[in-house]
Amino acid sequence: MSKTDPRIIKTLRHIDEALLECLKENEFRKITVDMLCRKALINRSTFYKYYADKYELLNNYLDRVLSEFSEAMATTDFILATPSTIANQQYIDNFRRSIDYVYDHRQIYRILWEASIDRPIYREMEDIIRRNILGTIRRNSAKDQPITPYHDLYAELFASNLMTLVRWWLANDTTVSREDVEALMNSNMKNGLFSTFKYWI
Repeated sequence: MSKTDPRIIKTLRHIDEALLECLKENEFRKITVDMLCRKALINRSTFYKYYADKYELLNNYLDRVLSEFSEAMATTDFILATPSTIANQQYIDNFRRSIDYVYDHRQIYRILWEASIDRPIYREMEDIIRRNILGTIRRNSAKDQPITPYHDLYAELFASNLMTLVRWWLANDTTVSREDVEALMNSNMKNGLFSTFKYWI
């Protein structure tokens, strides 16, 4: 059967959900295939039809999560904005789409960031944003202009700033609105970190 078969898609989704449920409750090293099968309501033979072991499942799942995150964060043209253009609708819309995607996947990210696994998923997400920013800079630079260590530092600081803001928001999403997050990022890019937080604190 093809992996486009609705029954297979449903089974694979149940296995993914079982993995997340187990990660909420256990260190990965303590999770067994039997535990995953019980959560997914499948038998061991079904599990082994798709994955060699729990490690292949985890890495396959994390690769998919990060690939989808990378696609959602691909539009980083707001880093090209100036203080006078940061409020332009195109930048607002692109930033909003990015944080909406993160918010829609917040339960998954919260679990993975806290999970006891060998891969630093939060750091990998930061690195995806950093690489996307550098890609945006390259595409919008003169052909003979090299990427310098300063570009890399800028991308690193921006990615770290954005991911820190997102993580903080998801930890406080009952009291902090999306509009607050947009205003913080807008002010941070327009006025700088110090001025922004003198206003908000």
